[in-house]
Amino acid sequence: MERRAAVAGVLALVGGLAAVIGSFLPWAEISAGPFTEQAKGIDGWEGKAAIVAGIVMIAAGARVVLGSHQAIMRMRPGAAIGGVVALGVGLYTALTAREQLLDAAQGQLPRAEVEAALDSGLLELSIAIGLIIVIAGGAQGILAALLTIGATRPAPAAPTSGAGLRGWAAGPQAPSAPPGAQPLPPPPPADRGPSG
Repeated sequence: MERRAAVAGVLALVGGLAAVIGSFLPWAEISAGPFTEQAKGIDGWEGKAAIVAGIVMIAAGARVVLGSHQAIMRMRPGAAIGGVVALGVGLYTALTAREQLLDAAQGQLPRAEVEAALDSGLLELSIAIGLIIVIAGGAQGILAALLTIGATRPAPAAPTSGAGLRGWAAGPQAPSAPPGAQPLPPPPPADRGPSG
């Protein structure tokens, strides 16, 4: 179980780092002949959401990686939520990149002209490395959460007296009498002999 917890923790931690780092990298690239422009994830709300998701995954995985294998049960929600958000935001951006470009260019150029440029290849839109890293990081967070399924809470430690070493007696003790029993009479005085 400790190995499984460690793997899940590392997956969540690395997935979170990937989501955060990927958000600062380019998510899309637009090129027209020799001119290229890149859009970073942090430029939009999607990148900021991926950073928050990554931080949640990092916090969830770090507790387990730093030695608290008992934290695997508490890691599941953080890894799952962070992973779903990062993966969802990444896939949403990848699937709507063309539409977002058309909306962004609408204030400067007619939408029909931008669509024609994209269709003819005069203007090219491609997904950049940062978005791929964020999607991979989100998938790792979900995988980490799936690894925790079936993990059980550790058995509680056996109760102790709480006295520790202080409860030890300095010498032998007489056994205590059961409740309701008559106390034992004191031992007779030692025979000291005729000189006594």
